[in-house]
Amino acid sequence: MKRLVLMAILKMCGKAISITMITGIVIAGIGYMNKWDTSIAYSNAFFIAGCLLIIAGGMSRLAAGQEWNAFQLFSGESFRNMSSGDRVNFIINASSSLNLVILGLLSGILLILISLIVTKIF
Repeated sequence: MKRLVLMAILKMCGKAISITMITGIVIAGIGYMNKWDTSIAYSNAFFIAGCLLIIAGGMSRLAAGQEWNAFQLFSGESFRNMSSGDRVNFIINASSSLNLVILGLLSGILLILISLIVTKIF
């Protein structure tokens, strides 16, 4: 059991680091093309990207739960044994899991930390 939890945590951290690296490469490319010459410009870009990832992660979960009234009327053969509340939870979890919230939060925090490091080192 502990190994499964550890593997899930490592996968989530790996995804967060890869998203952070891709975002960092995009920010570096934009900075190079726009000829940013100060560390403050890069720091601001990393901070804004981090904030946007945190917001996007939270909003994905919020948006998945917004139309639960429409799914209460949803019936099907595969959901025969489920109550309407169980169907809603199943559809919300299938469309947007909590992983997106955690992924957005971790990636956002990493980008904000990078923005702090950029201002301190450079």
